Amino acid sequence: MRINEAPVHASLAAIDLERARSWYADKLGWEPTREAPGLLVYQVLGSDFTLFETPNAGTAKNTVMNWNVPDVAPEVARLRANGVEFEDYDFGEYRMTAGIMADPSGGKSAWFKDSEGNIIGLTSSPQDTRPASLSPMLAASDLGRAKAWYADTLGFAPMFEMDGVLLGYPSGSTTFTVYKTEFAGSAKNTVAAWRLKGIVDEVARLRDQGVEFEEYDFGDGDATVAGILSDEDGPVNAWFRDSEGNSLVLIEDRD
Repeated sequence: MRINEAPVHASLAAIDLERARSWYADKLGWEPTREAPGLLVYQVLGSDFTLFETPNAGTAKNTVMNWNVPDVAPEVARLRANGVEFEDYDFGEYRMTAGIMADPSGGKSAWFKDSEGNIIGLTSSPQDTRPASLSPMLAASDLGRAKAWYADTLGFAPMFEMDGVLLGYPSGSTTFTVYKTEFAGSAKNTVAAWRLKGIVDEVARLRDQGVEFEEYDFGDGDATVAGILSDEDGPVNAWFRDSEGNSLVLIEDRD
């Protein structure tokens, strides 16, 4: 399977995984569906995301996951009642009122941080008829460069774009967004993961396309070899960076 045919999910960093688990349960009402040492897997609104333990949690100064909802305002009220604190940002011509930014088209946005400092965005638009879902947000300092890299290197074509603001991409049955921000490159942790079968072949193909895979040593004998981390059942993960410095990972899907 090629990366642009595979589902993608947000990968959120946590300093304290048990604290994060409690926060997501108490504030959002979400419980993990699977877990492994240092990892919690969530399936929410037909979407996946993961929380993983890392000392690099909290380094991302940009939005890392988007939560698309039918209407932001009642969702903000519900979450506030659960103790979620919303951020107050200055966007210049677009002002925030009670933690919500509205644009002339009727779109609304709001942002909050989880217990680990991850920024999550809530968005709604009258033109968007999709059901509620979660998707990764990838930061870019140069949107034109990012668009060219995702097209030429990974084979992605945007399904929509806001000139100079963001690019929306389909990936398998899921989506992700690349958006312009001054905070691009701040995240020191993995921010998005693609699940696919045939990771060895896809790593080889992407190398031919110019992708450089990272080498990591996790200790206790766990280390990448030629860019791929394996366990007793075979290849597992391979990490690489996009043109904007985002750390991304391929995961061998054994399900």
